[in-house]
Amino acid sequence: MSDDIVENLSRPEQWLRVLFMAVLVVGLYVVGLMLTLVTVGQVLFSLVTGSDNDNLRALGKSLSLYVKQILDFLTYNSEVKPFPFSPYPDSNVGTSDPEAETEASDDDADVEVWVSESASVEADLESASAPRRRSVRKKSVAAESAADTDET
Repeated sequence: MSDDIVENLSRPEQWLRVLFMAVLVVGLYVVGLMLTLVTVGQVLFSLVTGSDNDNLRALGKSLSLYVKQILDFLTYNSEVKPFPFSPYPDSNVGTSDPEAETEASDDDADVEVWVSESASVEADLESASAPRRRSVRKKSVAAESAADTDET
């Protein structure tokens, strides 16, 4: 047991990770201050203009992704070292406008659904049948409500 501890303490990669962790704790403190400033700026901007600022929202999103990367590394949930040791997180992921996507999407989009041949899970396990593929037309909510209105 004590030999394992001595061996672990003598491994340079362990000490190098501790050094990276110390640097990232300082970075986490700085990013926390920046997030506080972004939050205060966003509140002030929304009080003055009545809406939020897209640039501050994008900055807040990227900073929060960066904080997540740091915390994942500090808690040993990731071996990937965050920025500045790897690329800065992309703040454009998931920031698209869902309303614009809904308007731009086709109302009658094709959706593929995999349906099992048998009715129950036990029957699937016994028969080991492969699922078959069906195409289903997805109706938009507006089209369904219009159809319901026409029927009544």
